[in-house]
Amino acid sequence: MTPPRPYTPRVARKFIGAYRPRIDALEKASGKVQFVDDITLKSRFPGMLYAKVMRSPYAHARIKSIDASLAEQLPGVKAVLTCKDPEVSSLKPTSAGWTDGVDTVSYERMMWRHFRDRRVLGDRACWATDEVGAVVAAESEQIAEEALRLIKVEWEVLPFVLDPMEAMKPGAPVIHPEIAPRNILPKDAVGGSDVFVDKGDVDKGFARAEVVIEAVSVHHNATQASLDNWCCLVDWKSDKLTVMSNSYEADQTRMHISQMLGLPINKVRVISSYVGGQFGRGDTGDQPFFLFTALLSKKTGRPVKFRHSRRESFHDSRQPAIYTGKAGAKKDGTITSMYFKSIGNSGAYADHTMFALKFAPTEITEVALAHIPNVRMESYGVYTNKLPACMMRGVGNSQFNLIFGHVVDMLAEKLGMDPIDLALKNFGHEWGGLPDKSLKAVLGEGARRIGWRAKRHKPGAGPVYDRVKKRGVGFSFHPAWHAEWQEARRGEIRVRITVNPDCSVVLDAPTVETGTGSNTCNVLGCAEALGFLGIGPGDIVWPHTVDTETSLKDCVQTDSAVSYLQSEVVAHAAREVKRRLLEKAAALIKAKPEDLDIAGGRVYRKAAPAKGMTVRDIFRKGDMLPVVVEMGRPPNAEKTGVPYIANFAEVEVDTSTGRTQVLKLVVLNDCGTVMYASGAEAQQIGGQVMGLGEALTEEIIYDEATGVPLNFNWIDYKIATMADMPDIDPALLEVWRGAGEYGACGIGEGTLTCTPRAVLNAVYNAIGVRIDDIPVKPEKVLKALGKA
Repeated sequence: MTPPRPYTPRVARKFIGAYRPRIDALEKASGKVQFVDDITLKSRFPGMLYAKVMRSPYAHARIKSIDASLAEQLPGVKAVLTCKDPEVSSLKPTSAGWTDGVDTVSYERMMWRHFRDRRVLGDRACWATDEVGAVVAAESEQIAEEALRLIKVEWEVLPFVLDPMEAMKPGAPVIHPEIAPRNILPKDAVGGSDVFVDKGDVDKGFARAEVVIEAVSVHHNATQASLDNWCCLVDWKSDKLTVMSNSYEADQTRMHISQMLGLPINKVRVISSYVGGQFGRGDTGDQPFFLFTALLSKKTGRPVKFRHSRRESFHDSRQPAIYTGKAGAKKDGTITSMYFKSIGNSGAYADHTMFALKFAPTEITEVALAHIPNVRMESYGVYTNKLPACMMRGVGNSQFNLIFGHVVDMLAEKLGMDPIDLALKNFGHEWGGLPDKSLKAVLGEGARRIGWRAKRHKPGAGPVYDRVKKRGVGFSFHPAWHAEWQEARRGEIRVRITVNPDCSVVLDAPTVETGTGSNTCNVLGCAEALGFLGIGPGDIVWPHTVDTETSLKDCVQTDSAVSYLQSEVVAHAAREVKRRLLEKAAALIKAKPEDLDIAGGRVYRKAAPAKGMTVRDIFRKGDMLPVVVEMGRPPNAEKTGVPYIANFAEVEVDTSTGRTQVLKLVVLNDCGTVMYASGAEAQQIGGQVMGLGEALTEEIIYDEATGVPLNFNWIDYKIATMADMPDIDPALLEVWRGAGEYGACGIGEGTLTCTPRAVLNAVYNAIGVRIDDIPVKPEKVLKALGKA
């Protein structure tokens, strides 16, 4: 591992941007942090029952009849619900993704309201292991599982389809005929038509081009691999329902349960504590299991717990996409036209499929392709009988980057240009010129750190090591994710600062901590903004539990935005704290507030700094009431564009075995402002476990004859381990600047986005033949080399 080289901050600050331990480091490292599975124990909830749900053994089937009488007679079984029970069958059709986590929405305003394709415990299974038909509550999980085996089901097994290209053909099995008679998701209000971006005249642009290339890239559906499987406990007593869960969108979970079960919002209480990683899984947080667990609790009058096993945690995945890309340019490298088309395998349910295929690429158009005069994007989401494809860290962007970086590399080669020069000549956001300063900085720094000029050679023409090994370098770049103006949908971000008489502080900046370190960003931002009190991060308490009954509305940790959104509001709230303290002091000092100031925990007269008293004395000589400031503020809507990110890779390919080894990765993020340096570098390095896994080893395998997934476990589904990690060199930059006090952007979401394409381009540089799909398995390399 290359020792991190500290970045150079644009503005010297005392706490923001620091290298230091997380505020919860000791608790987490010592095992004291309790996750929902630790909290929801029978010792704490006497009488607690366990729920288990029936899962379809078939890829596509319908329940003709169901008989749960034997299950109900099994000792220890306390309740069975089936698709025939009226409290189940009367539930409205729904989606697991009412929102992407950015905002709280009602049933009527859910993001993809045309794709309400899920029934809670329905009688129709759309993929093998689909939740279907029945759920049991029992004294133990083992009894519940045994009861499920006693339920007699008569299935009508239906034809199935796994391949989206096959699913689009006439005569293919239809998954949701009421929504998509040909399995192709129709246009919708959010994603738009099939051609969802059509700028300029793409055909004329290609006609004017002197060089044109076309490329294909195939991205598979990796799993999020969260350590903390979905888990909830529901206790429905009389008219009130309490949920403890690892949902990271507590307010939205309350809305979902309230509306689906017809309860007033104030009769639903949702409590979320720390979450052990979510990586996009929580964006489909409107899960049916909340509802059937609640119904079981109501029926039994006892708390009921439901949790996924590791196998069940393969519940949804990254949206896979087959992309084709075409680019035309003049001989001087000026790109005249670009066209991208994707076909996405939605799997059994649509959820956020079109977010990945349309919503995210539309954003990319304005923050990266703004200077390309002619751009067209076209996409088709297709139902199949695979597990639902959906949200995962870097949603939509990772898939697009695989084709985007491919097109740039191919076009540069055909033009005889360095791809860095081609990128700088053409790509930038709508509110900036060319070359984009941020892009120039990240590509320049990346090239320097990887040794681009010295190591890059003609494809396949580099030196040979150990007689059979070839090395190459490659890179990919992408617009960063996200700046404050792109978070306007959230509405007000609310925080509350309480300054106690001893100047200790409670910062109520509610967000469910998923491991990203955003809570540390908030505390550092609070210490920075309250610096006039002479306090540090250790003087600030950050309550880690979000409780919809007592907390402010939570700011959901999606888009990597919490790290700066709440700190921006804290900065404003701190100014109000100062104003109120000066008012308190003015009465005691016999001066006007405007004639006073505070620094280092001491109030003084501006005209006579030696005269004054400490803030603690202001409290002690006054009413001893803490200063409490609660403030809400919408994200700053000033459109500032976004900065850029890039990854550079050096690989070694064994041409005798096909094995690809990544020797080094340089991970670059222009952050605007680095809010917490240790946390930012941890995101850069940690993200490569996912990026390299997707690029080289991870893949869900199906039995093509039955449609049954074969490797829903962490033995056969190969996640990269520490032993697979190369030398990783994280680089933080502050070049671009957004609006507000700090002008930062998120980084965690995108740190893996460029990794697969950087590796693929490096493989091409090493062996001279391109591989268009990931993972880059040895057999693909050998086939590309003509050896298999």
